Amino acid sequence: MWAGVARSARRWRDTVQSASLAHGLFYPWWIAVSCAVLTTSAALLGVTQRGVFAEGDLLVLAPLVVLAPYLIQFSTTRWLPWWVTLGLVAVGVSWILTDPHESPYDLAPAAFAFAVAGVTATDGAKVGAVGCLVTFTVLAVSLPWEIGLVVYSLEALVGFLVGVMLRWQMRALLAEHAAREEDRARSALAERQRIAREIHDLVAHSLSVTMLHITGARRVLSDPEPDVDDAISALRDAEQIGREAMAEIRRTVGLLGQGDGVAVIEPLPTATDLPVLVAGFAAAGVPLTVQSRGDLSTLDDAAGLGLYRIVQESLTNAVRHAPGSGVSLTIDATGPEVRVSVRNRVRGLSPEAAAGAGGAGLRGMRVRAEQMGATLTTGETDGTWAVELVVPEHRDAVRRRQEVGR
Repeated sequence: MWAGVARSARRWRDTVQSASLAHGLFYPWWIAVSCAVLTTSAALLGVTQRGVFAEGDLLVLAPLVVLAPYLIQFSTTRWLPWWVTLGLVAVGVSWILTDPHESPYDLAPAAFAFAVAGVTATDGAKVGAVGCLVTFTVLAVSLPWEIGLVVYSLEALVGFLVGVMLRWQMRALLAEHAAREEDRARSALAERQRIAREIHDLVAHSLSVTMLHITGARRVLSDPEPDVDDAISALRDAEQIGREAMAEIRRTVGLLGQGDGVAVIEPLPTATDLPVLVAGFAAAGVPLTVQSRGDLSTLDDAAGLGLYRIVQESLTNAVRHAPGSGVSLTIDATGPEVRVSVRNRVRGLSPEAAAGAGGAGLRGMRVRAEQMGATLTTGETDGTWAVELVVPEHRDAVRRRQEVGR
């Protein structure tokens, strides 16, 4: 039984709030209920003051007239026009005021204050002003001109001010909700783009190195006296690189399922993993010259990952666009900045031309550099393609160096 009541209450709550959102407001259900209860209670107390319950007077039906617009609103997903609410409340209160009583203060006009507050909150200050005008008119016609009339009119004015404040708050809540949704959408887009860049770099690198091994195996097997062991070794290396690439792709995509038990998240590569990356290219037969000075472990993880991916993409571009040409990699981490240079002879289409033809490698490198706050320069000079990266000092690096110094 209670479960059914709870489900009905939730459905009713959702109906009220869906109607308010369709009306351009974030109108909490408890405000709607409070307005209905307070307005009806004022009318009911006004009838009670007149003692008509014992007499069986039809005046006891007046609170039901006041309650009617709220019952209609709560039973439909359509927003009830404000003039229906004000009209029925005015009819109900006017009916009550036709029966004079001897108490010094009449509670029935307080219903106007709560009704005006409600319509002002839901339909704006102009409608609230109309509600105040209706209130003043009904009170002036139904009551004598004395201090009580002023007090009841001031109650309606207070209701108007409360309604204005409620409307401002609801508008602010709706704007905040919209801003959060936009932030969530931007964050989701940024995360998708980041993962797309990671996968692009992984696939481009693994395929390039794998193709080098496969090409080497094919050439060995094409010889009149093929060395089968060398061919098998090259194919085994290609298989290993493919498996490692698949594992790293799963790890990267697994970030999307973090917290759901979908994948076990392992650390992404950093600058300290560059020797392994370089060794993989060298093992694939790339003529690579490396000069490295300084300690790359002082870079924070984000900058280290960005540096790793840029070097990876630069070497992959060299293999793709200048196969067989020598590649030189220079890394200098001895100063406050980390400087990286990758150079190779240009054969055929340059990486810049490939990017203009639809490639995404250089664009991805520039995005990573911007995220790191680094400076990236690419271009061709005298037949040599150069990628120059300058990574500024990072706070984490400064802190770690200070700790090491102690």
